[in-house]
Amino acid sequence: MLAKANRLTRAQDFRQAMREGRHAHCHNMVFHQYLGNGSEPARIGFVVAKRFVKHATGRNLIKRRLRHLVRDRIAEFPAGSLNVFYAKAGIAEVDYPRLENQIQILLRKMAHKQHGDRDFVSPSRSC
Repeated sequence: MLAKANRLTRAQDFRQAMREGRHAHCHNMVFHQYLGNGSEPARIGFVVAKRFVKHATGRNLIKRRLRHLVRDRIAEFPAGSLNVFYAKAGIAEVDYPRLENQIQILLRKMAHKQHGDRDFVSPSRSC
């Protein structure tokens, strides 16, 4: 479980991260990040659409897995940032180690985008 201070809960914050923030994508996920002021802790939210995973139990399972994987990496998110992981089609079939790998790659991609590293070649094969 994420600490309350690190949870993204308001619809307005989800919208802001997804519309105004940068994004990085992998086969089964899109990661949106909006850099806010650095005085607050990083907040993270998860979206698993009904059109990709029909049953609520499946959607909740995916969100629990993502929360667990992100909880240990909370220090990698910039302070004050709004972060959204948006699950795409096929996310229900992804096993835990591959999901962990995808999150790691998305965080690396976003870090390179934030620093303006245009020479970065994304490891899309392993994503």
